Amino acid sequence: MITNLENKLRFIELIDEMKTITRTITLKCGRMESDADHSYHLAMMVMIFIDDFRELDALKCIKLALLHDLVEIFAGDTYIFDHEWVKNKKEREHESLLKIEEYIGKGSFGDFRAIIDEYEAHTTCETQFVCQLDKLHPIIQIYMTGWRDFQIHKTDKEELIANKYSKIDDRFGLREVLDQYLNKMEQGNMYYNPDN
Repeated sequence: MITNLENKLRFIELIDEMKTITRTITLKCGRMESDADHSYHLAMMVMIFIDDFRELDALKCIKLALLHDLVEIFAGDTYIFDHEWVKNKKEREHESLLKIEEYIGKGSFGDFRAIIDEYEAHTTCETQFVCQLDKLHPIIQIYMTGWRDFQIHKTDKEELIANKYSKIDDRFGLREVLDQYLNKMEQGNMYYNPDN
């Protein structure tokens, strides 16, 4: 017998909202990426890279990838270079987390809440791994669309590199992957140039 069935069904219905939350990244098909697209792609990246890090808990990493942006159901996505919107990101996401917990019931949300709290704390190897993949994912996605989002959003090259370098290091070998994509951008003259 399934326990807390009604709350579980409410949660299933609520997470459908992830499909409607748009991010600032355009997909190859031309539509904007949703939080569901991003979380799925991130979970797949975890599965692709996890064999290189057997010391990590693979299931926990997949859960982190799927749940890390759940708070955006009520808080919305925050573009990292929208400095005004970033200012209250933590508060908006905390309020959203409380709303989600209230909506589906604290007893039903406990395990999910623990995963989200762990992700936000970034204290475990699993959260650090998934967080670094999360910060790498937009670069890969934007590369696949010909870098047009950097032109649309007038993304500053130095600010982009500084931001990504502050979040992606060498612990998991992902800095090397980041550098490959940044070099492709440089070679293809894909960074935003206000003089063009």
